[in-house]
Amino acid sequence: MSSKEDYKDDYKDGYEGKYAEEKDDGEEKDIFDNYDKPAPPSVNVTSIRISPAKAELTSALKLEITFELDRDAIAAHWEIKFLVDCTHRRIIKILGQTNVDDYFEGESDMSFSVESIDVSGISPSTLANSGLLMAVLMVDGEEVASINMVVNVTKKDGELMREILSPLD
Repeated sequence: MSSKEDYKDDYKDGYEGKYAEEKDDGEEKDIFDNYDKPAPPSVNVTSIRISPAKAELTSALKLEITFELDRDAIAAHWEIKFLVDCTHRRIIKILGQTNVDDYFEGESDMSFSVESIDVSGISPSTLANSGLLMAVLMVDGEEVASINMVVNVTKKDGELMREILSPLD
């Protein structure tokens, strides 16, 4: 495979700008700037464990995911978010993130827990709906995969109750 410099040498005489894209500010950006950047890993989720899946909405949560990667993911972490969709806007509460870790090709596990889910500032009528628990794998500051779990929230005896559904079930 030819290198970035080979392509530039082949086309430098009279073809200036041929291999460039215009940025929003009018300047040109070399299309080969990301030439050597490896593709992100592909993620295959094999198991999701949610504990407790059925509980009071704000109670503790433990999430464990087993997954396979087709290549290494160095200095990666998982961000866990709770998304509530209402008529005019989306509300996303960041529940936390895992420690930065190296995940190698093959099978890996992640574990996340939080003592309570903070829903302050969201009205009970907005919460009493369906939302998403999102586990997002971040590598090099980019989202590589998002595992979305539906969260059904209902009112029972005056309390908001959650049921988190695994997309694997």
